[in-house]
Amino acid sequence: KGRRKGKDYYAILGVEEKADAGAIKKAYRSKSLEFHPDKCELEKDVCQAKFIDVSTANEVLSDPEKRKVYDRDGEEGLKEGGQSNEQAKAMFRQFFGREPDGNVRIVNRGGQMMFMEEGEPGPKENIYDDTNVTELTGDLYKSYVLERDEPWVVLFYKPNEDDSVEVKPEFAKFGTQFKEFLKVAAVNCRQQRDTCSGASIDSFPALRWFPDDKGKAPEVYDGGGITAKNLGRWASGIMPDLSTVVEDKRQLRQWLDDAKGPAVVLFTDKTTTPPMWKALSREFRQRASLAVVLRCDKTGVFKPPLQREYDVRVPGVIRLDALDDVGKIAEKFDFQLKKEVIHLWVMKIIAQRKQAGPQATFKEWSKQRFEAGECGPGDSQICFLWLKAGADPKVEEATKQLAHKYRTDPIKLMWANVELAPSLLEVFGLENSDASDFFVAFRPKRSRFRVHEGELTFATLDSFVDGVLSGGPMTGKLQAAKIEL
Repeated sequence: KGRRKGKDYYAILGVEEKADAGAIKKAYRSKSLEFHPDKCELEKDVCQAKFIDVSTANEVLSDPEKRKVYDRDGEEGLKEGGQSNEQAKAMFRQFFGREPDGNVRIVNRGGQMMFMEEGEPGPKENIYDDTNVTELTGDLYKSYVLERDEPWVVLFYKPNEDDSVEVKPEFAKFGTQFKEFLKVAAVNCRQQRDTCSGASIDSFPALRWFPDDKGKAPEVYDGGGITAKNLGRWASGIMPDLSTVVEDKRQLRQWLDDAKGPAVVLFTDKTTTPPMWKALSREFRQRASLAVVLRCDKTGVFKPPLQREYDVRVPGVIRLDALDDVGKIAEKFDFQLKKEVIHLWVMKIIAQRKQAGPQATFKEWSKQRFEAGECGPGDSQICFLWLKAGADPKVEEATKQLAHKYRTDPIKLMWANVELAPSLLEVFGLENSDASDFFVAFRPKRSRFRVHEGELTFATLDSFVDGVLSGGPMTGKLQAAKIEL
């Protein structure tokens, strides 16, 4: 000990010279906490100097090779400064709780060791303030990105690095192209060092996709060079799509039966859902139902099935009524095909629908709906079922009129094809009947039913429904323990 020159690292940590690694670690934790600026009651410069001494002592004594040199030759035996740039940066982060500006040196000032930030050379000003890309400060990043409820694309960059500056024109172009569909932002890591460090960014430029679920980790851009074209392809592929792709009448009917809110369809010649439609589908989640018909033909020569049914100009947007026949348009969008214009149009439809009150529904009694509880064993509502063997436009129109009239009553109006589910006839004791179509009132929870007798017209069906709702008896009991659809 007498031969060693310089500071006594053992005394600084308050441990004996024979202290093992565990004792040194424990002493360091205690001392670093004592001199941390959040706890230290001494002058700021004194706290900083003592913190550096404690950190340096720990660095040396916890490293077997450095400790051996120190024990033999003291502080002078170690390299000048005693710390590499990275070690000095680590001490700086621990003491100040932020990223340093450039490299960090530990210098002796008036006999006390102090941190000195060297600062990075070159410009540090934002480069996206004059574009459609949003420059995020640390606070905005926390509010908008970390607490997000919508997707964000964020570019982390340094304005003093050539690679970051070179991508500006293309990223700004991408920001302009996607400004209506997506949140596009940039973080200047010269000014927002803590934000970039917290996002684990260590090379520049770095591009991340933050999904709308804030609990999910961001995805790293892997679409090749940062060009507007590559970014557009990458973003289009990763954007969430809550719309439904429909290709034929049956898919359309299933979608309409399940639709929540207004049913709006886009006809496009694209092979995948356009970004604008994806963005709208997310914005109107649970308020409107959006579908898309892909690969439409602008020339009208090779029309897909649904384009033939509706004969819509491509690209085009229409609203459908779930009770209308396939091919009938409830309302056509005749304005400029821009996101904000379509948004206002759908908002108007939602408001009109809300003002009109409950909407009439007439759905297929499918296996999925039965298993979900609709007209299932636990359903306490009365179900009125049209059991049909084929298409009968007159009966279909009569049932739709019923659906509209009784839309505010706590009942369900549904239909099922007995050719596809013949066991339904046995369930309701109709297997020996000569009729092809039937109208049945059914109380699922009580396993009781009543079959309408007579013609299936609106007047007769209306009288039947009214009689059941007025307390008419359910005379039949299910003939099978299980219903199969």
